[in-house]
Amino acid sequence: MQDLFQIYDLDFNPVPLPKDDLGYGLKGLWLEVSSIGQEVTEHSTPRRPGTIITGVRDDTRDMSLQAWIEAMNPTDYLLKRDRVYSFFKGLGAFYVTEARQGNKLMKVRVVGQYTPERPGGIQTLTTLDIPLKIDGHPYWVSRFKTMDLHNNKGIPVNGNWSFGMGVDISPDNLIYQYQNAGEFNIYNAGILLKTILEKDNCEIRIEIKQSVTNFTLHDATGGRWEYNPTRNTDWALQSGDVIVFNGHDVRLNGTTIMERTNRYYPVIKEDINKFIIDGLSIYKITFDFRFKYN
Repeated sequence: MQDLFQIYDLDFNPVPLPKDDLGYGLKGLWLEVSSIGQEVTEHSTPRRPGTIITGVRDDTRDMSLQAWIEAMNPTDYLLKRDRVYSFFKGLGAFYVTEARQGNKLMKVRVVGQYTPERPGGIQTLTTLDIPLKIDGHPYWVSRFKTMDLHNNKGIPVNGNWSFGMGVDISPDNLIYQYQNAGEFNIYNAGILLKTILEKDNCEIRIEIKQSVTNFTLHDATGGRWEYNPTRNTDWALQSGDVIVFNGHDVRLNGTTIMERTNRYYPVIKEDINKFIIDGLSIYKITFDFRFKYN
């Protein structure tokens, strides 16, 4: 039987379930996933019945692993049970996915207690319901990043991208690196990304190939990120300089430069985003990010 959930470490490498050479051990039955809950802010008004909802934000969702432990004999079962306990405790944070759409992953931990149940008192087979705690936001992320699509000039036939991930099949919409373009499009197959929140899941890299004091990157929301809005000549850029956005961290040649910017972080909306660069004409820009899904 094929395991119906898969586990990955924090580097997105697959982690096999604990089984012995004969196949005895933990078998993955199912990954149970609820919808995302919402936290509502509401207020009441004197002499007015009911309440007024003034704000809503995504909260979290429930997840659990349904599995069983199969053993050769009662003594072997005790060994397999203890190995499962050690396995999940040793994992810490990890990614989990449903095998049938195996390229959308959720970051989770096992923090609650769980106890095997023995159907009919069988001593070599037990079922497990293992509760998961979501570590971070309650959204799925793509296992691979956009530069996988760019480098393959479209969706590669290598199992990295699954049905239901919303990836556009047009190679023209899967370009994530540009040079010397005044404006360009970036396609997002998932939900809106606020890059400030996407540490390690979204990197924007700008390689400077000219001398320039100031320039601006406009996103599709009408917002703009600006380097050196005060036009300080001591902060002028030279050919060979590299600016990297990684979540809230923005660096020039490895040094944090928040004080040299207008403190705006680009937003990547759903679908096609038009970006515009002003004040910089000789450069290369790369968008390497994971799509995010509800």
